[in-house]
Amino acid sequence: MGQTQLDPRSQLRLAHLMLTGRQKYLAPDEPIRLVAAACAQKSAEALLYHAALAARGHGRQQNFDDAFAYVAEAAALGDTRAKGQLMALGKSFDRETWFGAVALVQHHAAPRVFTAENFLPKPVCAWLIKQARKNLVRAPVQSAAKDGAFVVDNARSNSAAGTSALQPDLVVQMVNLRIAATIGLPLSHQEPTNFLHYARGQQYAPHFDFFAREEEAGFASELQTVGQRVATVLVYLNEDYEGGATEFPRLDWRFKGKTGDALIFWNLSAAGEREMASLHAGTPVTKGDKWLLSKWVRQRPTPLI
Repeated sequence: MGQTQLDPRSQLRLAHLMLTGRQKYLAPDEPIRLVAAACAQKSAEALLYHAALAARGHGRQQNFDDAFAYVAEAAALGDTRAKGQLMALGKSFDRETWFGAVALVQHHAAPRVFTAENFLPKPVCAWLIKQARKNLVRAPVQSAAKDGAFVVDNARSNSAAGTSALQPDLVVQMVNLRIAATIGLPLSHQEPTNFLHYARGQQYAPHFDFFAREEEAGFASELQTVGQRVATVLVYLNEDYEGGATEFPRLDWRFKGKTGDALIFWNLSAAGEREMASLHAGTPVTKGDKWLLSKWVRQRPTPLI
């Protein structure tokens, strides 16, 4: 059976394997043609995936109008995910919302720490919480002792929901692009977005987002491939909770954003040195539930997963 004769789900899976390097292909546009063929068969799943590719510019130039049109077509087919994305994003692409100038306020120079009010619209934040709520698991930490594997650790008691780089959610993709434009580092350097949930009493003890010198052996392969975590971006998705500030004990400074506000800090200096004062913690929530978007950005491009 030829690839164009496959059912839409099989076409989409094959295209994804190609794009993520797990399936070889000859023609450079082959994955995109497979996704387009699946879309032609009125697959809402394929249309949402195509929207993500169009926004990221895979296989062609970025086209946000096309990306929104694919989501609108999926919504017209009755797909509830597409309808939810359109409600969060609006009916058409608004460049100013996503790529307008961000008013950054700098709080510290070493490490460089910035905040931005209203970084994301409230409907976007509500959509992200709704999606994250479906996939929460106990949040892990990355262990140098286990060659970079993620393990559960008592230092972190909150839960988390992960995504993939090619997440078929235009809301997530537009947020990633806004982050890239704001910090001036390519989208390809971003790790997949994570969403963090803190219930009452949950916290994340003081920690670094970079890999410490004594951990280098355990992360040798990872560091050689994608490098250190240069920057961290946190977006506060709600504000109806108490406690739960992000604290920097060595700076004697803490921050608790309102819905849609962002906190951006650099784990490495401009010269590439570890910023030891970037030690930070998620303090315990004392009432309600806290939701955060968490983004780590690397020195070099990260693999698509």
